[in-house]
Amino acid sequence: MHIIDWVIVALYMLLSLAIGLYFTRRASSSLSEFFLSGRNLPWWLAGTSMVATTFSSDTPLYVTGLVREHGIYENWQWWSFIFSGMLSVFFFARLWRRLGVLTDVELISLRYSGREASVLRGFKALYFSFIIHTIIKAQVILAMAKIMDAALGWGKWESIIISSAVTIAYSVFSGYWGVVTTDFFQFIIAMIGAVVLAAAAMGKAGGMAGIKAAVAPETLDFFPSPGEAAFMAFLGYIALSWWSKYSSDGGGVIVQRMASSKNEKESFAATFYFNVANYALRTWPWVIAALASIALYPALGPQNVGRPILDHEAVYPRMMMDLLPTGLKGLMLASFFAAFMSTLSTYLNLSSAYFINDLYRPFIKKDAGERHYIFVSRVMTLVLSAVTVYVTYNVTSIVGVFKFLIAFGSGTGLVYILRWFWWRINAWSEISAMAASTGASILAYTHPAFADMPYYGKLAFIIGASTVVWVAVTFITKPVPMEKLKEFYRRTLPGGAGWAPVRKAFKGEEIDEPTNFSGAFFQWITSCVFLVSLTIGMGKLLLGFYLSGVIWTSVALFSGIRLWRWMSGKVLR
Repeated sequence: MHIIDWVIVALYMLLSLAIGLYFTRRASSSLSEFFLSGRNLPWWLAGTSMVATTFSSDTPLYVTGLVREHGIYENWQWWSFIFSGMLSVFFFARLWRRLGVLTDVELISLRYSGREASVLRGFKALYFSFIIHTIIKAQVILAMAKIMDAALGWGKWESIIISSAVTIAYSVFSGYWGVVTTDFFQFIIAMIGAVVLAAAAMGKAGGMAGIKAAVAPETLDFFPSPGEAAFMAFLGYIALSWWSKYSSDGGGVIVQRMASSKNEKESFAATFYFNVANYALRTWPWVIAALASIALYPALGPQNVGRPILDHEAVYPRMMMDLLPTGLKGLMLASFFAAFMSTLSTYLNLSSAYFINDLYRPFIKKDAGERHYIFVSRVMTLVLSAVTVYVTYNVTSIVGVFKFLIAFGSGTGLVYILRWFWWRINAWSEISAMAASTGASILAYTHPAFADMPYYGKLAFIIGASTVVWVAVTFITKPVPMEKLKEFYRRTLPGGAGWAPVRKAFKGEEIDEPTNFSGAFFQWITSCVFLVSLTIGMGKLLLGFYLSGVIWTSVALFSGIRLWRWMSGKVLR
């Protein structure tokens, strides 16, 4: 690293800190400002924040590991979430905005009643803020530590503390305002860095022709062959992963941005834009760099020039140091920091929101002023940061953490979807699903009987066990009182046959027209065809498979036109 590179990194850090701290006074005025920017974000800013948050320092390392170890098709591990992403667009973006919650966990108090609902809300506040989000934050900090080790030779403790300090500072003071405003320019810097490195790596590898000559043909496959073991894993991803995860109806990060949008239309547009950018555009710089790395670093170990690379994930930052000249090297390192900081700041803010909004304010100290709650929010941001640092030091694999997160909590996703569309779901449904899913996950990952079971087998076991339990519990426990259900239905208007008994209970009372469930379902199917075709078509064209690329993009164009006509007439006008 030349002094010029360090100056670029330092300027980026100072700019991030300045932007974040600029909003300190505004964020301090209320919890709505601190956690939702006053519910006044335009679609482009909310959507960009979604993309920036899900683009972290671990993402290119994770994709590099997938492509190097398996091939392009292994990206279906995360491409499968196209289906739940578009489900969020056409069903949940408007519903969450109508509900007017501060966090997704707050839905529990609006959808259910009784002591069990209060216990569930408080437990989930702790569950997400101290367990799930800590694991996610540890994953992204671990990636940054690997980058700093590969690039600069820093140890794990130094990397963790130095890379996190600025992010924690502006997250504590400026809250969500600091998060979304820094997200915007951090995403631009992160994408520029990804494209620059992909171009440099491809050029060094001899262009696309050189890459194709160096990699095995199956590495370039977009789908595994039906006769291979990988095909079963692929079926597991597209058949099970996307709807069974705890974020199947949006998830906390996306819901926070839906809830902070100006209105339902802006929430819908933000979520649609996020999904297109997340899959069709953001994928390919990472995949191209990963393919080029196979040509440039065909084996791991001392035979490579310089310090040996110890794992596939570390190849990505190694390319940054080996291939980029002075100046671009600093820009690339700044882009890593940008991707890292946008994700870490979001999860710090949202974790604190869960604790304050869903545990502290409703159950511990109900009638304090806004200043008190904001002060406690800032304290909790620091506490949760300390917990995350400790956990990060004991984690080693990014891909391993990601796959664990998909499995851990799988089986709860169907409950989270159906609570919007089936009146019979109650708090005990969620409680039993979480308990069964957690127990099954621990069993699947610790018991010797499951040691040789493939990942998709473990996932099917966790989902099956959880589903049997929560369905049984739903039917043996009492439903939510009808007045509570009517209040929720009047507020959200979800539509669908699952609410028929509740609609009958209105007995002539005037309510607004509900969501056209069948129309939204058809558009969801169309949107999935559009985004899958666009993602694959873009990749085929970039990799030089022009005939198949034109076919896939033509399908995307046709379905996209149909989708736009529907949206412009029904949603965006």
